[in-house]
Amino acid sequence: MGLTKQYLRYTETGIFGIVAGKNCNAVYLHPKRFIATGGTNSVIIWDIRLGRKVNVFNSESPAVVLCQNIDSTSLAVGHLNGGVSIYDLKDKSEEASPDPLVTFEGHTSDVLTIDWDTSGTILASGGKDTRIILWDCVSETGITKLKAHKGPVTRVRFWKDSKYLVSSSTDTTIRIWDLTTNVCVHTLPGNNQIWDFSLWGDYFFMGETNIRLFKISEDSEDEFGNGLSNEEIGTLSRNSNDRIRMLQIVEDKHLVAAGARSQEIEIFHLNSADIAERKKRKRINKDGTCENKLILKDLVRLNDSARVSESKLRSVDVYKDEDGILKILCCLPTNQLEVVSSNPEILLSKDEKVELRTKKKFDLYGFDGHRKLVRGLAFSADKTAILSASADAFKIWHRVTLSCVLTVNHDLPVVCCQFCPGDRHFIAGTTCGKLILVDVSTGSILQTEQYGEDNVWGLHVYPNNLGFVATNGSLVHFCEFSMSDGVLRFDLQRQFSVKESILCIRVSPNMKFVAVGLLDSTIKVFYFDTQKFHLSLYGHKLPVVGIDISSDSNLLSSSSGDKSVKVWGLDFGDCHSSMIHTDGLVGISFVDNTHHLVSVAKNSINFYDGDIHQRIQTIKAHIEGGSTCMAVGSRYVVTSGRDQSLRLFHRTEEILVLDDEREREREEDLEKEAIKESPDLPSLQTGESEKLADKLIEALDVFKDKSASSHPLLYAYGAKTHNEFMLKVLSGIKASELDHSIMLLPVSYVHQMIPALTQVLENSPFAVELAIRCLSVLMKFHFASMRISDKLGLSILASLAEQRAADLKDIIGFNTAGLKFSQECQLMDELAEEFKEILGERKRRKRKREKAVKRALLTHSY
Repeated sequence: MGLTKQYLRYTETGIFGIVAGKNCNAVYLHPKRFIATGGTNSVIIWDIRLGRKVNVFNSESPAVVLCQNIDSTSLAVGHLNGGVSIYDLKDKSEEASPDPLVTFEGHTSDVLTIDWDTSGTILASGGKDTRIILWDCVSETGITKLKAHKGPVTRVRFWKDSKYLVSSSTDTTIRIWDLTTNVCVHTLPGNNQIWDFSLWGDYFFMGETNIRLFKISEDSEDEFGNGLSNEEIGTLSRNSNDRIRMLQIVEDKHLVAAGARSQEIEIFHLNSADIAERKKRKRINKDGTCENKLILKDLVRLNDSARVSESKLRSVDVYKDEDGILKILCCLPTNQLEVVSSNPEILLSKDEKVELRTKKKFDLYGFDGHRKLVRGLAFSADKTAILSASADAFKIWHRVTLSCVLTVNHDLPVVCCQFCPGDRHFIAGTTCGKLILVDVSTGSILQTEQYGEDNVWGLHVYPNNLGFVATNGSLVHFCEFSMSDGVLRFDLQRQFSVKESILCIRVSPNMKFVAVGLLDSTIKVFYFDTQKFHLSLYGHKLPVVGIDISSDSNLLSSSSGDKSVKVWGLDFGDCHSSMIHTDGLVGISFVDNTHHLVSVAKNSINFYDGDIHQRIQTIKAHIEGGSTCMAVGSRYVVTSGRDQSLRLFHRTEEILVLDDEREREREEDLEKEAIKESPDLPSLQTGESEKLADKLIEALDVFKDKSASSHPLLYAYGAKTHNEFMLKVLSGIKASELDHSIMLLPVSYVHQMIPALTQVLENSPFAVELAIRCLSVLMKFHFASMRISDKLGLSILASLAEQRAADLKDIIGFNTAGLKFSQECQLMDELAEEFKEILGERKRRKRKREKAVKRALLTHSY
């Protein structure tokens, strides 16, 4: 058997340039100087006082919604793939663990909303799959799944000290669930899709185009006997006609409403019960024909409004500071955060409100991110700096720290860029036909030249570093660098036309050819010195968006929107190979001094071997929106996407074998196909559940064979006995996977579980919680077979579990009493010490007074 060709694996180094994701909300943390935002595959903690990134939490899928618990110790994150992760917020420093404490998998699509109960241990999540799932964060398991909505669930909130759960959906309804029975007990109908609502005691604010106010009463029973009834109080009119994006009540005094497309944030004042009653009595005394009940004007009034710098807000979060100022955190769609300050306690006239709004304080936090899409990327010659260009700024990033070291603001529509020789300058092209030369040391634009009115989609520096070639519509410009008064500049030397719009351009390393990719889906190759036609390469079905030439000038690679990567020979123009991508491509490049290719598509990066025409590796990236451009520098690859993030990849020393990589990809596909939604369990059945079920079956076989005292699995788990081995296997199964693992057991192994659990309980009294949980799952899914076949063993196990639970309860009670006694003794000792200190202080003061009196007497006697 011949040797298999080996490669080195590329892995992701980091994500940078992202401040706040477009599809995730931003929330205040405690203390309020910290803000959490959703990145792409990360959650970022920002310190707005210092203006820097504090910590980054890792996640396998992009974050969609964030919510912290009531004591600000945990952060729950809902993901694009339907998962829910919980992170520890006690330590916000850079040394904190970036991985989640636990991850739940129950939804089959995006998680749109999450909320904590008052205890901070129960989490509710709702998603696009119309499901609501309750999670127990202590036992790390799902509690129940609520199914009644016909559309995506947009908001869930706990109500009445977590006795009820209230949910809204795009099916135009708000449903109230009784958590003691997990049944929907009341439904509020709406007129339009409901994206948010807010709770104020017994009052519900329903967010549609306007805000409808309902009162829910528990003291009357409807025809179904659920004890809840609703009464519509009225409708709050808004200045905007778009749908409500967010409703939030602040300290039971203010209602903040933000629209999905408007720039205005409206603030309503909520009157207390005493003020509302006073207004009602005053209204009745003035007009005796009025009904003796509260109306909308008694409860709510419009107080103020704030205006943000941009529309289409992603999210709004509000808190009230010590001075009574509302701090409104707005997540903008341009990768920025904005904080608007408003004082709702001041009552002003209409003219005074307009004047105050013009003076209102806005704090804009862009940190290190681009405000617009990054359309150009380039590495420096030594690969230590990364240049990114967008329509708002040029930024240079340090490759090691991934921090921004230079920002050059501008307002030109830049679409390509590249470092000049020496890395002290860089050039860029725009869609308005301008070429820009920028000095890195001063951060200023040195030269701007207009060589045409068409788009400059591509430029490339000569391999001899004496100039560069750029496109402008159908023209190819050849420019050379020169020095004038000690300042670098460029001048146009010659140009020629190819009679078709050019999308990309490259000069061969041997300075012999210049190749252009055209809008008519062809590639034309010309001689560099004479500009005479050499080759025309046909084969793509859509415009060519990227080309590159290998370092030996023998191969040319091209990518197109037709999802194909083609490799051509520059000697005869023949197509060596055509490799199909899964999505339309946006760029391609050779790795330095090799025939390895890197292509970037909508949401993935592919690595190819141009010699054997095979795909080496695929990395998923920029899932939200797709990629925009790419740059390759030796061992590194950097990409940008429509999610406004930059991703850096590097080549490791890990060996990659093609057969093993294809096998791993097949396993991943099988695991995705194995994901199923169980009607009886809140969590999803995954491929991991099946693996754990096989492991449990194998453990039961070993446990049954008592003669196999030297079984290899016993040594692998470090167990001395079969009972200890069985306990370690059960303990090693995740709590979230235990239900599915036992559910998948065959009937014969279900019968073996009963004596195994009995012996585990007999030898390990403190494993009662695990044993009872396994028993409850067995009773839930295999009760019929267990009742028929093994009544005696089941009754023995049940009585033993009850006895062990009682013993554990006694131990816990005894330990609790001992701890309380120790606490009381410690308090008594502290009080005694405090009393001694007070008594000693009194004695010192008394001695001091006596000494003063004696001193005065002695002085008087003299």
